[in-house]
This record gives sequence, structure tokens and C-alpha cells, in this order.
Amino acid sequence: MRNTPIRNALLNVLAQNKKPLTPQEILSGLEKKGFKANKTTVYRQIESLLEYKILNEVNLADRSKRYELSDEHGHHHHLVCLECGSIEDVELPEDMKKQEQLVWKKTKFKVLQHSLEFFGVCKKCG
Repeated sequence: MRNTPIRNALLNVLAQNKKPLTPQEILSGLEKKGFKANKTTVYRQIESLLEYKILNEVNLADRSKRYELSDEHGHHHHLVCLECGSIEDVELPEDMKKQEQLVWKKTKFKVLQHSLEFFGVCKKCG
């Protein structure tokens, strides 16, 4: 994968944010850094970074696709505040692989991936 200025800037925008971002939020972040990228370029970069597993796609209840950097901690879930819209990562101590295996055992449905988000009110808003 070639290292380009726009790709580096996009990764930097994602690294500086603690929550998954929509393509529009990524575009806005690039513009704040002085990059004149269009939506097509951002989507193309996102697809490339997903292919190389540098980004993860996050689908929240509002059906918006969001993206975050893949991290060394592996799979995690999100806490979404319904008041202010903040999104926090949360790791669960329970091994979700066990739950996926249980689903297979009971239903013969092979889980390829899952998404689990918690919606409520954060400490700041609560």
C-alpha cells in the first residue's frame, strides 16, 4: 500500500478522534487540516484502508457507517450517549467467541461478525 499525503492525513484525523467517524466527519477533519479532498477520494481511501484491515467499519443504530482505526486490542464494542452523541469504546471481559459458538451449537448459524452497542446517557449528561 502506497503512502500518500491524503491517506496519511485521513489516518491522522482518525487517530486524533476517540470515536468512530462518518465519511463526512473525516472530510471535515481533512479540510480543517488544509486538505481539499472530495467525497469520492475519501470513500476510495476508506475502501482501500478497509481492504488492508487498517480501518474497521462500525454500524450504529442510526444506520450511519462510521470508521475507526483497527487497534491492537482487537474487537470491542461502543457506548453511545443519546444526549450528546459521544461514543466510547468498551471491552467486555466475556469472550464473545463463546457466544458465537453457542449460537452455532443451538441454531447452526455461523456468525462471521457481530456488532454490539449500548445506548444510554454518559456520565457527563447523566
